[in-house]
Amino acid sequence: MAKNESMSQKSHWNKVKGAVHVTEVLKKTRAETKSDERLYIRLERALKNFGLNDNAGILLENNPREYHVIVAGPPRSGKSTLIGALCGRGLNATNICLGSRQKEFSCFVKTDQRKGLPHTVKFWNTVGLDPWTKNSIKSYIHDIVQIHSPICLLFCASPITMIQKDHLVWLIESCIEENIFCALVYTNIHTRARHNVIIPTFRDALKDWSVDNCSLIPATIDSVKPYASSIELYNHSKTNQPMALICQVNSIEHVDDYTSNRKASSGMFELILALMDVLPDDKINEMIYMVLNNRSFWTYVGNTFSDVWNEKFLANFRRWYETYS
Repeated sequence: MAKNESMSQKSHWNKVKGAVHVTEVLKKTRAETKSDERLYIRLERALKNFGLNDNAGILLENNPREYHVIVAGPPRSGKSTLIGALCGRGLNATNICLGSRQKEFSCFVKTDQRKGLPHTVKFWNTVGLDPWTKNSIKSYIHDIVQIHSPICLLFCASPITMIQKDHLVWLIESCIEENIFCALVYTNIHTRARHNVIIPTFRDALKDWSVDNCSLIPATIDSVKPYASSIELYNHSKTNQPMALICQVNSIEHVDDYTSNRKASSGMFELILALMDVLPDDKINEMIYMVLNNRSFWTYVGNTFSDVWNEKFLANFRRWYETYS
């Protein structure tokens, strides 16, 4: 009888443990679902604010807008190709003055007209910044912020480039001081040469940043995120807010020089969605301006969120990007 009682207690305990396990799994699933919902709900809200409505029209504000992105990286690091892949079309660099500075700086300018009203995104390039010192970088970043706080920093490095780590650390430090999100992008990933050098350098540069006992720490990304497998995210140790990411992309189709094998572009959509997810709401709106003409991205968005957006909004959204992208 004692044996039967012991078996009964053991069976009961196993049931309790099983129930606790199921409860924990459900809690985790709900938490992940809630976290994933945050991305598509924020994007839906941003698109509605942008002007997507029941008539599938774009209602632009009366005043033209100008937005800014900082682009950095060694020569031949894929900066112009990355910008073209983000915007959905190639842009040519031009030299223009920055604020009250007399010297002209290299800048990629994207200007579009909607109902006769222009909106402009300027990609400020650090090429030509001389001398490249900690103070000159800080001053350059600050001058851009005085015009309008940039959407983010895009730092590019490819397999054929060399990164000066101290320069990168200075750049990251200057951006964080101005509360600018840093995206470190390893380009041309299908060329695997020096892959084991670029990514560790990125990681070391982020981990080397430390001010007033604050640092950047790796963050966990929910597996249900559409960019989870492509992005490494870093949070501020004090505020726990996202401050930087590392990603790997191939901005355009890659053709192998020896075999002529072709590989499609990859990682770009995940990069855009990750930025939209971690940036503040006002920056999501600016991201929409940046990628407004990127038809393939909006097609990807429609397919990715087809199961979570309601049919009415999804139909309006698809009609919108078919008309305007």
